[in-house]
Amino acid sequence: MNNNRKRNIKTTKDKKKKKYRFRIRRLKKLFIFVLIVTAVVLFARSSLFIVDNINVTGNKKYQANEIILRSGLVTGQNVFKMLGEKPKNLFTLKFEDKEKAVSTSMPYISSISIRPSLPKSIKIKVTERTPFCILENKGTNLLIDKQGYALEILKNQNDKKYFKIIGNSLDSFKLGQEVKYKNKDTMNDLISFCNVLTKNDKDSNQKLYNKLTAVNMSDPGAVTAVFENRITVKFGDMDNLNYKINFFRQLFVNNITAKQKGTVDFTTGKHPYFAPQSN
Repeated sequence: MNNNRKRNIKTTKDKKKKKYRFRIRRLKKLFIFVLIVTAVVLFARSSLFIVDNINVTGNKKYQANEIILRSGLVTGQNVFKMLGEKPKNLFTLKFEDKEKAVSTSMPYISSISIRPSLPKSIKIKVTERTPFCILENKGTNLLIDKQGYALEILKNQNDKKYFKIIGNSLDSFKLGQEVKYKNKDTMNDLISFCNVLTKNDKDSNQKLYNKLTAVNMSDPGAVTAVFENRITVKFGDMDNLNYKINFFRQLFVNNITAKQKGTVDFTTGKHPYFAPQSN
């Protein structure tokens, strides 16, 4: 009985020693971890990571200093301190809040990436939207890209670099966001028409796309286009569009003089003709 008791006492003491050693090891590990974290934080906050350069690439519409100003980033500060203003940024190693600030205030920017380039730089990479045409609505000339995003309101009413979309009503628009049309297929129909027109141009010396001045999209699924502000072509629906464009090209090159105005109508039969406008 005494032997059993002695063994139990020894076992209890051994267990206590193991628990004590285990706690000591845990405390040592915790202490080492705290030391490492402290060292890393001190190193990260050192002068080695003071930003002296902010580099912007991919920009054409906006000046680099405009983009930097909108981002709120400045040189002379520690890059990790700037990241730490939003703790999430430290985990992703990118300035997500700054990206949002730029993209929401600069309509031409479709995507942006702002990341530290250690030790002393920050890289801003942007992709800008390409203007496509002018959307005319209630006296407003709105420049949009191929995805239908509103880029800017044009003050010049006769900007000849882009053709106009006319005859289509908007629900709403906001610069930097996709335009909302009452007819949701407007952009799809327009892009389809322009794609066929540009593809057709490749096989001809007489280009039509650069003579396009307006496209009327008031009739869903149908297209009426104006060339050189003088020739109106009612193409109708998208069926046989390539044939219609070829037919019109022949008329435009061989039968219509440089000063004539008038209409070509494909909605009245298979063989349309040019109807000159009477003075």
